[in-house]
Amino acid sequence: MHTDPTQRPTGQPTRRQCLLAALALGAAWSGMAHGNPTAPSGHRGAYAWPERLALDYEVGARISGMPVRASGQLQWLMRSGQYEASLQMRLPLVGGRTQRSRGRLLPDGLQPTEFSDQTRRTRRFDLDWAALRYRHQRDSEAERVGPLQTGTQDRVSLFFELARRLQRQTPVLDTVWSVPVLGPSGVQPWTLRLRALEQIETPAGPLSAWRLERHDTQPDDTRLSLWLAEAVHYLPVRILLQEPDGDWADQRLLRLPTA
Repeated sequence: MHTDPTQRPTGQPTRRQCLLAALALGAAWSGMAHGNPTAPSGHRGAYAWPERLALDYEVGARISGMPVRASGQLQWLMRSGQYEASLQMRLPLVGGRTQRSRGRLLPDGLQPTEFSDQTRRTRRFDLDWAALRYRHQRDSEAERVGPLQTGTQDRVSLFFELARRLQRQTPVLDTVWSVPVLGPSGVQPWTLRLRALEQIETPAGPLSAWRLERHDTQPDDTRLSLWLAEAVHYLPVRILLQEPDGDWADQRLLRLPTA
């Protein structure tokens, strides 16, 4: 049952409001369809990763007729082939969410070794690449173990892996990337299709960005679109999620990082 859009809820935002705002910050992409990866042509050489980077975002959403606003930040730090990245979301009245990824930067991509997701509870993942296994624990609950796939990313390292691919390879329209992603349900394939190079408006100003879309969605799935811009090392400058019932969340870059 949907809430009457003319009736403003009282108290804290609902779980749905929190979830949609979190989704806008990349917190819970799920249900990606399987796809056959199409290898883009035109290798462009090694990616000169910045040692430090912080991107600030503003998030606007509408849930059951109620506007919701949030803020977020994506951070990157690299030292001697090791990286640490985090994604933080702050939602008024509710609090925040922090996702953190640590690992190695290898010639063929990112290799996360630790991932955590903290709200009121904390999930932790440890990735053992020698054994191709991961360990997952939520708070003090029993630890779970599962298999890894080569090239697996977590829900933060994925942003940087997509950026690496766009930097290294000349973008080709309709390229499909399928990346195994580790989450609470284990490793699942996430599939994105490269749709177009577009000029988009953001609080940071107009930016040229490649639009990627969730591939082969079902009618009741959340629609996901990403815009990745060379101006910020091909990291997201916009993330748009649209629900079948008309709800949406839109995250846009607040300002360009200073040199």
